[in-house]
Amino acid sequence: MLLSLCSLLLAPTRLLLALCRLVARLGVMVATVAAGVAYGLWGLGVLLRRGPRQTFRWRVRDRPPPGLADGTFGEHRYLHLKDSGLQLHYVTRGPTTAPLMLLLHGFPQNWFCWRYLLQEFGTKYRVVALDLRGYGASEKPPGKDNYRLEILLEDIRQVIEVLGTPSGREEVTSSSSVTTTSPKCILVGHDLGGVLAWEFAASHPVMVEKLVIMDAPHRSVMAGFTICHPSQLIRSSYIFLFQLPWLPELLFSLADFELVKTTLTGPQTRIQNPLRQLTEQEVDAYLYSLSQPGGLTAPINYYRNLFQDTPIPCEPPPMPTLLLWGTHDAFLDARLVPCLRHCLRPTARICLLPGASHWLPEDQPRPLARLLDDFLGGGDHHHP
Repeated sequence: MLLSLCSLLLAPTRLLLALCRLVARLGVMVATVAAGVAYGLWGLGVLLRRGPRQTFRWRVRDRPPPGLADGTFGEHRYLHLKDSGLQLHYVTRGPTTAPLMLLLHGFPQNWFCWRYLLQEFGTKYRVVALDLRGYGASEKPPGKDNYRLEILLEDIRQVIEVLGTPSGREEVTSSSSVTTTSPKCILVGHDLGGVLAWEFAASHPVMVEKLVIMDAPHRSVMAGFTICHPSQLIRSSYIFLFQLPWLPELLFSLADFELVKTTLTGPQTRIQNPLRQLTEQEVDAYLYSLSQPGGLTAPINYYRNLFQDTPIPCEPPPMPTLLLWGTHDAFLDARLVPCLRHCLRPTARICLLPGASHWLPEDQPRPLARLLDDFLGGGDHHHP
């Protein structure tokens, strides 16, 4: 009787939640169709401008550009994950006994975006720039389901388990007991890697000593912010495009990956920061793996799982946190930053970089290094 009464009382709430989910899914479907049409028209424009021969030609890079696969920025290594057997590639610099600084890149990049921080902090820390699964020289398991959020977070956990200390774990023995200390890291994430860093720090706080987020939103604020600021829909239109099968891969590879090149070196970047432009070789460091057969599908599969009903952490990360944001980010409105304060402890540092674009690790390497060095050397206090 009591259970029946409780179920009856909860019925309106359940109905309302189901209705909200239905409206959200319909909204995603409409935005996906609109993005497909808009980007399809862009592709048609490329076809009319360049002609069929140039439009449907893309070059598979058969040789990595200088700096990508050699030892210029660090030592290249591979790690086999214990549970999945997946092989992940990473570049490391610094003494193996130093604290681990784990760097997580975003789309459409790979470990190479961290080359400046590898050089800057390789004397103080064991800096590890990881190729996330599906990117760079890491393995690329087929299928959308292999890129679900919980699987990606498990990858990060296992990487820290192995690299967090030289032996993976430290045991401190007393006369009557054994204390096991979980390996820790300084976790740094940019773009999609920053989204993973948010989630990992909240779900595995004992494994993160300090957290640095660069131009990456928390999942809990995006829907509400986009409703209040419709211009964010245009900035995020590529995410909705990525919900479609095969079309994003086709469009992003047209005219030898023109859309990828524009994303990385578009007009907004040139206007904001004319002194720091990616060279053709630096762009090829990302196109090398993306241009291989099927090379775009795995990175896009990350986004194809974004709208799954994965629980969102409610508690702010408890560790000292630094949030960095470019004021001229073309993909994420800088007005997101005040909303993200609710996802942080009051003592977290927040810093807006004037004139900086979305690509902070490459756009502003020196100011970025100074901010990181100051944060890592001190405690937790707020910078408005």
